[in-house]
Amino acid sequence: MESNPSERRKHQRVPARILIKYRSADQFFTDYIQNISRGGIFVPTHDPLPEDTRLEIAFALPECDRLIITQGTVVHSIHSEGNNNVGLSGMGIQFRALSEADQQLIDTYVSSL
Repeated sequence: MESNPSERRKHQRVPARILIKYRSADQFFTDYIQNISRGGIFVPTHDPLPEDTRLEIAFALPECDRLIITQGTVVHSIHSEGNNNVGLSGMGIQFRALSEADQQLIDTYVSSL
């Protein structure tokens, strides 16, 4: 498999199953995060939002009492093929305006796994 430098991840991703609540300009959603890194998250969903959609995001890391509330942008959307749901549907969301304290929480969580 060829390695394209533009396709390499900037940050280490770790698997997760974390409840997330997010909203776009006029819709509210609840899903689960599938993986997380210092730069963002992947959320599997049957109906991913379009790229460049801006979101407000809220989630709590396991064993952490503090709610992380931030903004994000959908940087890629994956739609399953056809009606047979072959493949994974979901969206990659890049964090925007993450506070220093929230960034440290995520870094600590990622490095602990």
